[in-house]
Amino acid sequence: MIIPMHKFSFLVFHKDYEAFLDDVRELGVIHIIEKQDEVSDEIRDQYDHIREIQWVVKQLVKREVETPQGQTIKPGEGREEFEKASELFAKLEDKFQQLTLLQKEISQVRPWGDFSRDTLSKLASEDIHVKFFSTPASRFEENWPEDYPVEVIGTHAGQIYFIMVSKGDEAPDIDADEVRTPERPLSELLHYQKEIKKEIKAINDELDKIARTGIEQIKGYGYQVKESVDYKNVVRNTGREADEKVMLLEGWVPDEKKDGLITYLEKNNILYIVQKAQEKEEVPILLKNKKFARKFEMLGDLYSLPKYTELDLTPFFAPFYMLFFGFCLGDAGYGILMGLTAIFLKKRVKKELKQIMGLVFYLGLSTFFFGIISGVFFGIPLFETGLPVYSDLAARFEQQGTDINMLLFYLALILGGIQILFGLVLKAINETKQFGWKHAVGTAGWILLLTGSISLYGISQLTGKPFEELNPALYTLLGVSGVMILLLNNLNRSILMNFGLGLWNTYNMVTGILGDLLSYIRLFALGISSAILGFVFNSLAVSMSGNIPVLNIIIMTVILVVGHGINLFMSGLGAFVHPMRLTFVEFYKNAGFTGGGKQYNPFKKIT
Repeated sequence: MIIPMHKFSFLVFHKDYEAFLDDVRELGVIHIIEKQDEVSDEIRDQYDHIREIQWVVKQLVKREVETPQGQTIKPGEGREEFEKASELFAKLEDKFQQLTLLQKEISQVRPWGDFSRDTLSKLASEDIHVKFFSTPASRFEENWPEDYPVEVIGTHAGQIYFIMVSKGDEAPDIDADEVRTPERPLSELLHYQKEIKKEIKAINDELDKIARTGIEQIKGYGYQVKESVDYKNVVRNTGREADEKVMLLEGWVPDEKKDGLITYLEKNNILYIVQKAQEKEEVPILLKNKKFARKFEMLGDLYSLPKYTELDLTPFFAPFYMLFFGFCLGDAGYGILMGLTAIFLKKRVKKELKQIMGLVFYLGLSTFFFGIISGVFFGIPLFETGLPVYSDLAARFEQQGTDINMLLFYLALILGGIQILFGLVLKAINETKQFGWKHAVGTAGWILLLTGSISLYGISQLTGKPFEELNPALYTLLGVSGVMILLLNNLNRSILMNFGLGLWNTYNMVTGILGDLLSYIRLFALGISSAILGFVFNSLAVSMSGNIPVLNIIIMTVILVVGHGINLFMSGLGAFVHPMRLTFVEFYKNAGFTGGGKQYNPFKKIT
């Protein structure tokens, strides 16, 4: 559900404005309306600085160093820690670049081993020159060392490396590639490599020390910078009236927080105006859903927030996403594992991760449910085990000439059809909410046509009547829905325009619904692939464990744990992504979702 917003306009005497902003920031309920598109270089630089702070914090957190509990944040220390860490990361990057270049040079010099540059210089002063060559082993002739002043240094990766000593500039012509004389010998390069690695270790030790004690300090400094830039942004978007004696500020306030703000304003005799949000205004979005749907808000945020005038689709796609995830993973054992893991970690993770653990629990519950239906438990096909319930069901399916996989195939299509039809119902509601019922007649016609056709087919199947006997009802259905779809799809337009657009929309609807429906087959395909992979790992564990007592159990356990871990990761990733695609493409499209809403972000104190 989208929380209703109210637009507040404040008129404050310029001498009281700074105190007013401090109080408003403490309240933390006003989303400031930005009026100026131009951002000053100072504010832009501060935003860049905030991103730098966030990057440093992220890199320090990645080091996974244990931090002491109960740290206190002291003013000023955060900036010092940030600058120190930032400088160390820059040095670390520079050292890694040096190490990379050095390793490349070592790989080039390694075939030549150690040599003395001083000796080469002395020889050159006596007009004796040493030239370095390399050639493929197939091109190297065995008589070269006997016929020419050639000395083979070594062989590496199919190349022969050798030197030639010559007096003066003249040298024998040999079919080999002359290479540049190495700048430094191998021993010197290895020494520098060792020194750079020591310096890298020292820098990493310093960064670990900062990560152990300074992350919270740097975060606090980041919050201070964020507060500063937020304050400047508010001042930038303040209107100045009456020769800059009166300050005008506008912002959005959620309905549930409006009364508290009004109490403050009246107590301090601040002039204000309250208005409801207008249709064309860019109103920020604040969602408020019940416990179950709230777990899925993070998924909706990955796509887009709804517009203020739209429906929040989170509570409507949440049950489908949960079912689809379970359908794709479809293993009762994996479901139990996910549920228990979520319960165990929920009280041990940070506050911001608790919602994710709640989502994992619901997804695990759905996975367990579909695992029971499909008869899969850690890759074991329960329909083939002879268990009482599953053996009876398998026998009944065989008598009817079907099996559980065929039923799951049809179930995937049925669930897809239900979600598409439900999306159309939401589209009609959305159109009515945003533009009035006259815009929703065409969508209502499609809902009538689809539900009516399905109902007539169901009546024919349940009563045993030939479908031809229901033709009068079918023709009535086609006539009424056809008029709504082709002629009355938008009562604010002419009939001729409606007819042309109705034909085009009919083509798109027919081809679109068919394609959308077929997309839901992926639920069945992913569920089958997950079950097959689990079964394969079980077979590998049994066949490769051998016959040695105790050792065979250890080998089997290792294969099962690793194999099912791989399957849970891969299949879980598919079960996460593909239902999301069905939600954001098929469901959102049929529900008429446009999105583009901006997150409610109040001006508040964060330190």
